[in-house]
Amino acid sequence: MEPSPWDPEGVEQSLDAEGLLLDKRAAHGLDLRALYKRMVAARLLDLRLARLGLPMWVPSAGEEAASVLSATLAGPEDWLYPSVRDLALAPIRGMDLDEFAQQVLGATYNGRPGAIAAADLGIGHAPEGLGMHLPLAAGQAHAQKLAGPGRMTAALFGEGLTTTAMFHETVALAVTCDLPLVLVCKSQLWPEGAPAEAGLLGDSVAERVKACGLWSRRVDGADVVGVYAALDQAFRRARDGRGPGLVEVVATRLHAGEKSADVPAHRDPLERLRRHLDREKQWTPTFQDVIEAEVRGQLDRAFTHAQRQSAEETR
Repeated sequence: MEPSPWDPEGVEQSLDAEGLLLDKRAAHGLDLRALYKRMVAARLLDLRLARLGLPMWVPSAGEEAASVLSATLAGPEDWLYPSVRDLALAPIRGMDLDEFAQQVLGATYNGRPGAIAAADLGIGHAPEGLGMHLPLAAGQAHAQKLAGPGRMTAALFGEGLTTTAMFHETVALAVTCDLPLVLVCKSQLWPEGAPAEAGLLGDSVAERVKACGLWSRRVDGADVVGVYAALDQAFRRARDGRGPGLVEVVATRLHAGEKSADVPAHRDPLERLRRHLDREKQWTPTFQDVIEAEVRGQLDRAFTHAQRQSAEETR
């Protein structure tokens, strides 16, 4: 398939638009069927949250690879600092769905809807101030460095933050102090020109941070195998004491889980992975229906219980 304006340039492809695995080594140790289930669960969670009307909430459909794989690859002693679009990583890290629903609704953590945190699971809190979780992640990584190798911290964020002083100060800290910190930047392509509020600076984020001495990789967010390989390499480097890094994941936002008529289907990471599983005879409509029914049932039960409990407490 010929590349479209929606496909990022300068990235190595592992899983092509038709779901063909081009580099089987990149998928070594990765259970793609289990990953697909987690990706579907993340998409259904996004749709469920869309109905809650949470303040300051934005959809994350299309960005699942960064969140799901960060949580999948993070070890028990690692820390993750999610942005407001990365809530799906909490259940993967082991957060009970009832606790998750209560935190999202603002019932248990500072009373702020959409905030999640769990020190026992290595999930750092994202403060209300935009981008404040980046220096907090750097501080956590510094503590890990003092404790010795074998652990790292990852912070997830959108490319808009790369125009802020908070981002550049975090990069400076990471490089100067040689921190076990991985910055996971979710970028977007703008085939018809970026809006004024995007604040883009020309070159890719991965290229810009190289000037600061930061190791970096740029990957296609619709290619989950490529994202896996890049994050795995960055996380291992940080744990082994080989320095901080940045992985730029170029994703296509799919609003409320619906594909725009102008966005090619292969830009959806779930669809591309589904095509691969279909090729390998590991996907059927029944398999899909079972996953969705199970996840929807779990989410409905957890959020119904949390909303009922919240209503009783306010009486």
